[in-house]
Amino acid sequence: MRANMNTNDIARARSAIPVLSQTLYLNTGTSGLPAQPVVEKLLELTRYSELGGLPAYYEVSQQAIQARNRLAKFLGAAEDELAFTWNASHSLNSAMWLRWDALRASPDKPVDVLISDHEYPTTDMIFDYLQQVGKIRLIRYKLSPDATEVIESLNANVTDASRVLVASHVCCNTGLRADVKAISAWCRERGIASYIDGAQAAGQFNIDLHDIGCDIYISNGHKWLYGPNGVGLLYVRKDFIEQLDPPMVGAGTIVWDHPIKWVEGASRFELQATRPVQVFATMNAVLDWYESFGPGAIEARMRELSDYFKRRVLEQPERYRLICPLPWEQSSAMASIQFPGKTIKEIGEFVGRMFQEKKAILRPVGEPFDAIRMSMAYYNTEDEYEQFFKLCETEFK
Repeated sequence: MRANMNTNDIARARSAIPVLSQTLYLNTGTSGLPAQPVVEKLLELTRYSELGGLPAYYEVSQQAIQARNRLAKFLGAAEDELAFTWNASHSLNSAMWLRWDALRASPDKPVDVLISDHEYPTTDMIFDYLQQVGKIRLIRYKLSPDATEVIESLNANVTDASRVLVASHVCCNTGLRADVKAISAWCRERGIASYIDGAQAAGQFNIDLHDIGCDIYISNGHKWLYGPNGVGLLYVRKDFIEQLDPPMVGAGTIVWDHPIKWVEGASRFELQATRPVQVFATMNAVLDWYESFGPGAIEARMRELSDYFKRRVLEQPERYRLICPLPWEQSSAMASIQFPGKTIKEIGEFVGRMFQEKKAILRPVGEPFDAIRMSMAYYNTEDEYEQFFKLCETEFK
């Protein structure tokens, strides 16, 4: 049975995040707010691992492995298919290590990569660089909440040299949720590797990576899982692991023998040389806190807030234009709105002024959207969105 957050749950959540009493925090899409029990566990593990010497460090390292295994189960993956990285951008860079030469349709032609028109800037930069150095050629397709439209765009753009596809599970600019299961199935039928960016997805709604069927999936712990900074997640489907070269050689990635060979499973992508293991181990506390509200409760609360915000925007068509899908299954706990007649320069100045004068944490979205992106985290309230609307009415005329 799925749970719902009640009034006491919301009060418990907000009391565990003191900054909410000082700011209007509506930008979880950039960084979520960890609860005090999570922060206290991070500090406890930091003190223990740093003051306890190597025995403590090794003990906390085992807790980090336990956390990674729990996260694999949380995401519907096998334990040996998930690796920790430092952040989602680090995981994104794993694409740099695909065996591009082996993927070429012919020795004198680059690999064609299908990439959506809704990608995160770092994703665009990574694949732009690969195109710049001649490894790939980028082909844009249209990402849409309608899987049929996406497939039609893919069919119109695929080539004989297409070997990799890149898609965001949740678009960072509008909150649109793509049907990555349908996209991955389309790729599998054509022998195309599917590379899914889930940086804005993990923690928002149930994810079953085996059901999705993608080859690579990346995410992080500091957004919608509400964990500490410094945790990236890299999923590589078991049958695809040999197609991706690990970017680093060292403890945890190789078998210490001659000749040197990679360890089995996705651990080969996780450099376990001296590192802040306490950050990774803290993900146990993150999952404990997340799960303390009951199965599906956080998603239900974010859906409730998302529906509320969208309804209020649609009630004011003269002031706002909603640029994300309405159904929860096609959207997420993010929604972007435009202001008719306002430029991105004016929007950016308003966001900056609200931060300085009102302690309101908002996120502008640049061209071609020219909007403000709102986040609906489980610790937010309907009243906070009313505060936002009031600021728009009085400070952004």
